[in-house]
Amino acid sequence: MMTPEEALKHATAAGWLSPCAKSKRGVVIWTRQGGLYADGWNHPPEGFQCHGDDACRAACGKVSIHAEMDAILKAGRRGIGIMGKDMLHVKVVDGKAVPSGPPSCVYCSKHLILAGLAGMWLLHEDGLRRYTVEDFHRLTLEHLGLPTGG
Repeated sequence: MMTPEEALKHATAAGWLSPCAKSKRGVVIWTRQGGLYADGWNHPPEGFQCHGDDACRAACGKVSIHAEMDAILKAGRRGIGIMGKDMLHVKVVDGKAVPSGPPSCVYCSKHLILAGLAGMWLLHEDGLRRYTVEDFHRLTLEHLGLPTGG
């Protein structure tokens, strides 16, 4: 049996592997009963590098592979079914998990739904919080001032 706190430790370790100079992010796909299925971290596509300069930092979210997509693609390449499972995302600073802001990445939120994941966990000031992927996407759209279609 895996607790959300244990999943957080694994996501933090994954985030520490990120070469990104702007913001290290890590995720795990997991369930309480089954444990870990895949992990991921943000990074440039293979053959490209993060230089950490101002241009790279400004474009990071657009040119890097997000941790969420990294984990989804790893699971797919390994033939691991992730439908109905949860994902936990964390920002890592100096090797430690730090609280996230609100759901805010539409690139990731729409892919969580498409991948068939059930929930997304974020670390906030008051602890870990689970969102359904539909709520996560809706809150992301609201945060960005985009139409929710609801």
